[in-house]
Amino acid sequence: MDMDLTVLGSVWLRLVACVLFLLLQWTENLTLPKTSTLCLDEPCQNRAECREAPSDFLCQCMSPAPVLPSTRCDSSSALCQLSICQDNATCQPTGVHPGELVCQCEPGLLGQECHSSAQLCAQGLCGDTPQCLAVQDRSPGYACICQEGYTGSSCEKKVDHCSPNPCRNRAICRSRRDGPTCFCVPGFQGKRCEIEVNECVSGPCRNGATCLDKIGHFICLCRPGYTGSSCEVQIDECQSQPCLHAGSCHDHINGFSCTCLAGFQGERCETNIDECSAQPCQNGALCVDEINSYSCDCSQTNYTGVHCEVPPPPCWSQPCLNGALCEDENGNYTCSCWPGFEGLNCETDVGECDSSPCVNEGTCIELSWKTLYGTEPLFPTRYNPRHASGFICKCAPGFSGTLCEQNTTACTTNPCHNGAICEDFLVSYKCICPSESQDGILYGGRNCSEPLVGCEGHECQNGAACMPFLSEGVHGYSCICQPGYIGPYCQTPTVFSFEKNGGFLHLQTPQLGAETYFNITLSFRTVLKNTLLFQRGSEGVTLSLEVQETHLLLDLRSDPQPNATSWTLTLPQDVSDGEWHSVEAVLGVGTLLLQLLEPCQDGDNCSVTAQVETGALELESALQSTFVGRSTEGGGSGSFIGCMRDLFVDTQLMVPEDWLSSSVVDVKQGCSHHDRCLSGPCENLGECVNLWLGYECLCLRPYVGQNCAEEYVTARFGQEDSTSYAVFTITDQLESDKLYLSMFLRTRKESGLLVLLANNTTEYLKMWLEKGKLMVQVNNLKTLMGKSEVNNGEIHFVGVTIKDAMMTLQESDHEFTATDVQPVSLQLEDVIYVGGLLDGRDTSAFGGYFKGCIQDLQLNERKLEFFPLDASVMSYRPEHMVDVTPGCTSDDSCSKNPCQNGGMCFPLWDDFTCNCPPSTEGQHCEEVRWCDFTPCPPQATCRTLNQGYECISNVTFQDNNTLVYNGNGLISRHLTSIVFSIRTRKRNAALLHAESGSDFVTVSIQDGFLVLELLSGPSSSSSLSLVTLRSPRPMADGEWHPVELLMASPWANNSQWIMVPLDDKDEPTISDTMTGNLDFLREGVDILLGGLGPESDLNLIGCLSTVEIGGIVLPYYGPAEVRFPRAQEEKFNKVVEEPVQTGCVGKVVCEPNPCLHGGICDDRFNLFQCFCLPGWGGDRCELNTNTCASNPCQHGYCSVQDLSYICTCESGYTGTNCEVKEDVCASHKCANGGTCLRGLNSYSCLCPDRFTGPYCNTQIEEAPWYVVVRSVPPKLPVSICGDEQQNYTCFNGGNCSDTNMMCDCLPGFSGHWCELDLDECRSNPCLNGGYCQNMVNKFQCVCEMTFAGETCEVDLSAENVSSDLLLSISLVSVALLLVLFGVATALVITLNRRATRGTYSPSRQEKEGSRVEMWNIVQPPPMERLI
Repeated sequence: MDMDLTVLGSVWLRLVACVLFLLLQWTENLTLPKTSTLCLDEPCQNRAECREAPSDFLCQCMSPAPVLPSTRCDSSSALCQLSICQDNATCQPTGVHPGELVCQCEPGLLGQECHSSAQLCAQGLCGDTPQCLAVQDRSPGYACICQEGYTGSSCEKKVDHCSPNPCRNRAICRSRRDGPTCFCVPGFQGKRCEIEVNECVSGPCRNGATCLDKIGHFICLCRPGYTGSSCEVQIDECQSQPCLHAGSCHDHINGFSCTCLAGFQGERCETNIDECSAQPCQNGALCVDEINSYSCDCSQTNYTGVHCEVPPPPCWSQPCLNGALCEDENGNYTCSCWPGFEGLNCETDVGECDSSPCVNEGTCIELSWKTLYGTEPLFPTRYNPRHASGFICKCAPGFSGTLCEQNTTACTTNPCHNGAICEDFLVSYKCICPSESQDGILYGGRNCSEPLVGCEGHECQNGAACMPFLSEGVHGYSCICQPGYIGPYCQTPTVFSFEKNGGFLHLQTPQLGAETYFNITLSFRTVLKNTLLFQRGSEGVTLSLEVQETHLLLDLRSDPQPNATSWTLTLPQDVSDGEWHSVEAVLGVGTLLLQLLEPCQDGDNCSVTAQVETGALELESALQSTFVGRSTEGGGSGSFIGCMRDLFVDTQLMVPEDWLSSSVVDVKQGCSHHDRCLSGPCENLGECVNLWLGYECLCLRPYVGQNCAEEYVTARFGQEDSTSYAVFTITDQLESDKLYLSMFLRTRKESGLLVLLANNTTEYLKMWLEKGKLMVQVNNLKTLMGKSEVNNGEIHFVGVTIKDAMMTLQESDHEFTATDVQPVSLQLEDVIYVGGLLDGRDTSAFGGYFKGCIQDLQLNERKLEFFPLDASVMSYRPEHMVDVTPGCTSDDSCSKNPCQNGGMCFPLWDDFTCNCPPSTEGQHCEEVRWCDFTPCPPQATCRTLNQGYECISNVTFQDNNTLVYNGNGLISRHLTSIVFSIRTRKRNAALLHAESGSDFVTVSIQDGFLVLELLSGPSSSSSLSLVTLRSPRPMADGEWHPVELLMASPWANNSQWIMVPLDDKDEPTISDTMTGNLDFLREGVDILLGGLGPESDLNLIGCLSTVEIGGIVLPYYGPAEVRFPRAQEEKFNKVVEEPVQTGCVGKVVCEPNPCLHGGICDDRFNLFQCFCLPGWGGDRCELNTNTCASNPCQHGYCSVQDLSYICTCESGYTGTNCEVKEDVCASHKCANGGTCLRGLNSYSCLCPDRFTGPYCNTQIEEAPWYVVVRSVPPKLPVSICGDEQQNYTCFNGGNCSDTNMMCDCLPGFSGHWCELDLDECRSNPCLNGGYCQNMVNKFQCVCEMTFAGETCEVDLSAENVSSDLLLSISLVSVALLLVLFGVATALVITLNRRATRGTYSPSRQEKEGSRVEMWNIVQPPPMERLI
């Protein structure tokens, strides 16, 4: 029956195939007549839509095109002029959409190829930025020239420079327009990240560590003792404080050391040294070990001392009582008793209460009564024998005080009023009334309750204060006088004044006895720095009080003789300030006192004393006479001028109205003083000094006079450039150990003699100006120069001091010093020259005669007056004076009209200034800014010179224009250089040529190199020869090149010549021979520029900048071409008035455009260069170099390589043009009939039954004879996944997944495509020899005949198996066999049925064998050939 079913299935399959074949043939015959082949070739580009027509097709473009006229293109149409349609077609608009063109094919040529070029060459086709070119010889009639970074026929693709990835070492690639950019991971660098960075190159590891280079980082292997990422940290072994007992730790490399404190030792100071080991304590004392020391405990012995070696002293037994101090004395002792105790051992208490000191029945209690401490409230809590001396009176009620002498009951009632203080007295009280009251009223009376009205209508005078009082019920007052007044009403003045020199007051005082103090007190005010206040005594002993240098001085002398015994006291305060000062002078027994009473603050050394021996002096008789204001003879420090008041002599007030007229000379009552300096009488910054009755002005130089209003007459030297000098002679003997010379100086001259001192043998001091600076020379040896210039027309104070082998030069506020100067001695009859010497030739050695002003010339303390002011002044008069005038008048510098070009002159002192008109400048307005007037042609640039201008520009020479120049005959400088710039392509040309006799110069280009040929100088000179210089590299390249030709020694008559290098790469070129300069070009020589004449072949074709010879320009413009004449003195003149072509212009080489295929022409000065569009090359862009323009790589990226290309294929493709799809199964290793399953760049094997493994080379164990295993095809569905490029098949019910071309498998299957059935039998689950049959996600055990169960675990031969069980097993087995037979029949029918369904291809079976790629099953081919 199986055979019948198989045959039946085969017949049915053949019948179905025949029906399908006939149906397909009928469909094909039905469709072909209605389909045009034009759109099948996909002629439309850029995603355009192809629409069929009866005899042609239309392309509907995606992007808009320009609107074309609806009429047919005529011959003038720009679009139709291009032969975009072939001979068999015409170009015409469609009329359907604006901008659509169609090539209408000729009738009858429908079968032929009718190319269409309907696409417009426009921006919409090629994008916004590419350039579109019309192409005649190929379809579609245009080509898009893409910008860099884009490709494709319409530049629609960005060039992916990162496919394949050119970056190495895991770098990230980013495609840019100009190529790939690689972003390197750390540790790599280079354009393609191909260089591994050696992080150890910089030596990051420190302290001798070893550096290990890693990727992106480094590792330092540190030496012992160091740590840190760079081994920069030294391990501090002291951080853990290893040293014990405060030892100092010292860190070392990989170690440490400890410095122990005294008393410890050991490597870590852990051991305490036992100082008691030597047993230093004596007499059985205990030794206590300490740190670095020990102590002896003598408490258990009767000995003392450091080592308990001293026997106990007598005081050891503490014989002194009552806390007395015991002192040992040579084996005995004494007791020092505290107050209140006495006796040998201070055992006796002194009885302070024996005299009954307490009154008013007070009880006396001695402080030495110990029993009362703690119970008596008047005593301290504890007894202390140190404070047991004395007694306390315990008063009866109503009494107080130390002795109970005060009655305390009187003040308890507060009897005192108005803030008065109550004081208790014995059975009474006293109220102390306040001396001031807040309400302005004072109170008096017993209780301070009665207002004091005594000052009402008081008669106190002279600002005295009235003080009221109440006495025995009567009101009164007293006057408190101001200083300088006395009397009951302060009506008597004590002030008197000395207003003239020599005034004095003579007083006689009676004898007071030998033990009496001699005292004088007074107040005074004065401004004198040195004066006498009083002198007591006239013969023998004298006591005087003076003011010396503003300080008080008290002098006691035993005798007026100079060598007499004296005592002197001084005080530091300044008392010459015009204020009142009070002073007291006391002479007592053996004591001398000087005291400043007021004003004087505490701690200001206001008094001073001295011990004197007055025993042998007869003081009482000698000090009876007192002179106030001056001494007896008028000597001393000078007469007193000022005021005095409150003069007390031996405590007796001396009132002016009581004086005898015979004892007073020029002394007036009162004190009238006016500070004369308050009105500012001193002029010219003079300092005013108050002299009480007048003033004194301390004038600054050069001012003199009482008010500093006059000044020394200034001497004018060199007025109007005359020869001036003065001669002085020293007529007296000056101080010989010092020289001081000073003056005020004003000049504008840089040099000239100032002062010269000479004797009959030598000139020992010279002072002169040199380059505006002061110079001083001593003894023709030592010279000192000033630092600043003094010839600026300002007044300068200068001076020179020579003293103690040192010379000091003073310039205003600056001083300069020189040492080791020989001494200078001013002698009588020495001569002083001022301004110059008698002989002009000698004066010229110092720069000539002085021109300027000198004022207040002073030599030591003498004035050198050119024009004396006062004959009383100590000065020298000139013996001889020539053209020296008084004053410091200026020369009339504007009289000669020094200002040029219309400038206005304004005079200054010995100078002038010019107010220049616009565009002029300089001291004389001599510099004209000619360029402000725009004198040059518009195409030239103006350059201003010192006296003129030049017009600077570049000029073009065109082979026939040669310029000729001549010097103007006024050139005085040496011509030692030629400077210009050149641009040319001519390889042989003469640039500059001139000759005069045997002298000539030629600058030319020979074979592209710059050459200088020069011969100059006397023909008789044998050292001169032709100089030839050649540039190290060619210059005829169309670029600008600077040229500098210089004499090596421009100051010499002959020298080598130098050619400055054209750029920094070359060295200067120096001639081997020597020749002269170019001075022969100054006059009378024709200088040819740009060639040798109209007929010469060496004329220049190119450009020159302005040419300068010796810094003088060869002008390109003549007088007729500029607005103003060139005013400079030195110049070259253009001989021929031939205009030049300004600027640098070459031949027109880019019109018409010589570059083909849209190339851009670049004018390179008489040469062109073509910049070709992409895809073209060659000198004129005639070569097609864009081999990738046709997109030959079908599935890859195209790279141009020379005149060919290379395709980098996408994954899964190969071939020259990436046209072959790779078949990973072409060389598969699937064995034993396994099927190769294609995947992503890999494959897997689908094994047949009885084989397993990656390549199906492992055979599965055969089933027993009784197990029938049939080949059952997969029953689970198959899924086709992927796209046209990459697809794969999921077997056994697997589902498609987006994860790396893999399938999601059902339980029991594995593999990328679920092609592997998991072998659940691998663990041998079947027991007792059972055969395991693998199934989907499970297994089944086929047991031996004597075993049963799911895993054959039941032994049927066992005795315990019952007959019922065997019967059941038999029945089940029969049922299973019936089921198996039914399943086998169904499978045969199903297989036969599948042979007639699906996409089984007999032709493919015939071609490829039994292996069929599973994914091709789902998609049937369009046609199948039936065999």
